Amino acid sequence: MLTRLLILLGSTAGGILMWAAFDPIGIGFLAFPALAILALCVRNRSMWYGFLAGTVWGLAFFLPLVEWAWTAVGEALPWIALSISQALFIGLVGAIWSRVLTLSALPATIMGAFAYAGIEVIRTNWPFGGFPWGMVAFSQVSTPVLRTAPILAAVGVTLVAVFLSLLLARGIYHLVDDGRVAGLAQVIAPALVILACITLSLPQRGETLTVGWVQGGPDIGEHDQGRALNVTLRHEEETMRLLAENDKADQIDLLLWPESASDRDVRETPEAQEIVKRVNEASGVPLILGTQEYVDGGRYNDYTLWIDGELRASYSKSRPVPFGEYIPMRDFFANFTDAVGQVTTDMLPGEGPAILTVPYREAETTLAVPICFEIAVDQVVQDAVLGGGAALIVPVNSASFGDSAESRQQLAQTKFRAVEYSRAAVQVSTIGVSGVVMPNGTIRQISENGEAASGVASIPLRTELTPAAQYGHIYRGVAIFGAFLSLVWALSLRKDRQ
Repeated sequence: MLTRLLILLGSTAGGILMWAAFDPIGIGFLAFPALAILALCVRNRSMWYGFLAGTVWGLAFFLPLVEWAWTAVGEALPWIALSISQALFIGLVGAIWSRVLTLSALPATIMGAFAYAGIEVIRTNWPFGGFPWGMVAFSQVSTPVLRTAPILAAVGVTLVAVFLSLLLARGIYHLVDDGRVAGLAQVIAPALVILACITLSLPQRGETLTVGWVQGGPDIGEHDQGRALNVTLRHEEETMRLLAENDKADQIDLLLWPESASDRDVRETPEAQEIVKRVNEASGVPLILGTQEYVDGGRYNDYTLWIDGELRASYSKSRPVPFGEYIPMRDFFANFTDAVGQVTTDMLPGEGPAILTVPYREAETTLAVPICFEIAVDQVVQDAVLGGGAALIVPVNSASFGDSAESRQQLAQTKFRAVEYSRAAVQVSTIGVSGVVMPNGTIRQISENGEAASGVASIPLRTELTPAAQYGHIYRGVAIFGAFLSLVWALSLRKDRQ
């Protein structure tokens, strides 16, 4: 009984370490001992106990990671339900590891890594489109393992990180048990692999596009035309300040505003459209901004291109966030919480890919424009890059998340995608955090949360496709297949034990 209690306490500690690998703490190397602890806790246990320990580890990880869900909704139940739903997937990993990791052969360690990576792919795509937060790959933006992203894609980075963690766990086990020399080698090997990743190059050159990004800041009630229009007016004010005070303003090719820069449909609201016309006239360059389109039965979340006060192109978010932007099975979930009523009009999915073609100077370029949470969705970003996206523009609206870590977690995802697809990326937020990221992952500009900000940045445009862009969907399929094989293997070992 005491041993089992200690194992659950160890699982909790491992989950907390995994959370610390992400923002707001953001020490990516902690992901390795976190996963190693989970492996040591479940090794040689029953599958049911492995499932329990994995679920506890998952809860200790996800509860603090997505605490901003409580802030956004104002109720604890949706936050807890989301965390439990994600932790159950880690429970399945724990069940598989409890059997597979009893084998000493290296292939067992490889299959254990496939189990986690494949189940992570499933978790981030199912049910209701999945929840792509807390991917192991995103924890590695501060470690050299990030440099493998252009080759291996997100799923491959997760696979490598988990494999190295399992190798570390095997080494610790053998050091404590009997094979001290073999154990020491397996403890050192992950560190050597991580150091070797430093040698991988990350190109970043390309023809440049100069963008001006604008973070309007929080609505502080300076205007009397309604909250939705106030937000738009604040973005206009910050844009005018940028144009007047930034010494590079005359070099701007394109202005970027965030998601929901206008909650009123700019196409149908004369006051909002007048603001766009003023900005277009003052800047003399195209403006991209987020707005809403209301139709019978729902609404669309659009990112729209405006030139000379006229709409020229738009992209409608293709992967709305379940329970955040629309409520699946509304009548059923209404039995458990009144929070479903906060989403009064469901967001409808648009069509991809998430791209916009914009003119600049005497040419034009195609930009990948995944909206907000879509930057975390593998398929959306990959399709946008394959659709010709030469840079990543990531409009987000962080107004509902207060001073939580959500926006910085999202910037880490933007940084990861920049490296994965060798594209410059600009995250532009309503109230922060906004940032400019180079294709090698270097963050050139970053804003504070909760205030108005703006900047001018020259970003390279790149059309070369990384292996991650070309084969990422294949990698994900292989990972799912590997997870299935590891589950079958674990079940067969369970029968052998019986």
